[in-house]
Amino acid sequence: MALEEPESGDDVVEINGISVAIDPVIKSQTVNLTLDYEERNGQGGLLLKGMEDCC
Repeated sequence: MALEEPESGDDVVEINGISVAIDPVIKSQTVNLTLDYEERNGQGGLLLKGMEDCC
């Protein structure tokens, strides 16, 4: 996951109110994803939840 501008050809979708650019090659693997925030050991980050089979 990266915080960058979408590349040409990316599909831009909204997940939990946040715009996310997805490469069309893996779009079918993102159908049930949700975007969440989690803190561990005093540090926080974004998580994609629901991905059963990645890359």
